[in-house]
Amino acid sequence: MKYLNKIKIHMLLAGIIAFASYACKKDPGNYVYTTVNEAMVNGLDTFYRVNQGEVLTIKPTISFTKDQIADKANYKFSWLSIKRAGYNSGIPKVMDSTLTFNVKMNENVGVYEYAFRVTDKKTGVWKDTPFKIFVKNKIYEGWYILSEITGKQSRLDMLSYREDTKKYEFISDVLVASKSSLKLKGVPSFVTFFNTNSVPITNGTLDALVVGTSEMATFLGVDTLEYKPTYDFSFFVQNKTNAGIGVGSKLEGRPLSVFLWANGNVYTHQRSGPIFPVNQMATGIVTPFRAAPFVSGWNDAILFNETLSEFVWYPGNGAKSCQKIENETLFKNKIDKNLLFMKLVAYNGGETFAILKDKTGGKVYLARFTVGKQNYFEEITNTPIVQAENFEVSEDFGYIFYNVGGKIYEYDFNVKVNKQMADYGSRKISLLKFQYVKVETKNINQRYLAITKRLAVGSYDESNLNSSGTLDLYSIPPINGQLVKKESFSGFGKIVSTTYRSR
Repeated sequence: MKYLNKIKIHMLLAGIIAFASYACKKDPGNYVYTTVNEAMVNGLDTFYRVNQGEVLTIKPTISFTKDQIADKANYKFSWLSIKRAGYNSGIPKVMDSTLTFNVKMNENVGVYEYAFRVTDKKTGVWKDTPFKIFVKNKIYEGWYILSEITGKQSRLDMLSYREDTKKYEFISDVLVASKSSLKLKGVPSFVTFFNTNSVPITNGTLDALVVGTSEMATFLGVDTLEYKPTYDFSFFVQNKTNAGIGVGSKLEGRPLSVFLWANGNVYTHQRSGPIFPVNQMATGIVTPFRAAPFVSGWNDAILFNETLSEFVWYPGNGAKSCQKIENETLFKNKIDKNLLFMKLVAYNGGETFAILKDKTGGKVYLARFTVGKQNYFEEITNTPIVQAENFEVSEDFGYIFYNVGGKIYEYDFNVKVNKQMADYGSRKISLLKFQYVKVETKNINQRYLAITKRLAVGSYDESNLNSSGTLDLYSIPPINGQLVKKESFSGFGKIVSTTYRSR
């Protein structure tokens, strides 16, 4: 037995030694490596800009790592349109099959992902070089300005933002310039661009652009300004009447919803449903009340019932009527005063600022409140505000801006200081506004953010209604510092309404 055990042990040791010897043996290295004939592409940028309808020409140069002669007959060239940014990828489309890209860009405006593919016909090996093409037009982005011109008519102008120069290009009568078939009629009321999750019009996007006058109100093609009869506002209203028509109508796009004021009525909509009126009470008298031309809200809203001189609350979320507000600690919501101005601002976490005036006498008051709490109510004294023609409120500081004639004032309710900020002399001021532009919470567009903080002032000379209008943009310093003019644009009429078409 001992002898047999010794034999087993010797055999085991021999096996281990043999395995170790095999494991330590060098790789014979009998692999064959072949270098690929790789295409080297030069003269191809990563990003191109081109106006819609223009021909884009790209002329790259090609060399190859293993082909010094580079006979083009040995290779296949493909310019592939892969997808439009913001859309699901589809099947890549060959736009050109020559070494030089020479294509008329008729695609919809937007950024497109492309690739230039070079394929070796002998081996079938190919290489992609990616790049992007930004198809744009002259009205891709910028300010729309709606003005009154001679004959009590309207004109829509534009300040088109140029990405290459970082400046604005003035386009007079942008509807004519873009060959739109829409002809504006009547005195201007509003122009507004908005982007929400509930755009009434079905146009393949969540963007909408609307223009309204005393005689018409309609959506426009948001990228081309084209007009179709089916864009008329009446197609989107509950009773199929054009609710947007009216002198002084207002429509402002806000983050969550859109409210229209026209002829004493307030309208809104829910998702893709029709536009419907909301200026009636949920209980008691159900006949519509006449609403003041101000809506303070983004989803729910505060309205002012001019019939009863009372603040009421519209709860939003598709509700068809308003409710009483139960927050009376500083003033009665049913108040015996006229409403001069009202707006929801982000100041102090979000408040409604309301400026009111006694129905008899010259006293003017500031009320600051929410649906749940009244925060402030005092008379504004030692100012010419009773003669004010236009009002606006700063989101950051809560400063009240107003004009009397050509003079612009700033009132700080915290320290009760009233300061003259600008004097336009004999020129008339038709607009004071902080322009809302949607700013994403992530990847904040600093230029858009700056626009929202500028006080826009529209002024004009009565003797030249067609082209004397100016739009001045001011920054607002803290601690009641003097306004600083940042930009100024001219060539407009009497500016009535502005909006900014963002991207």
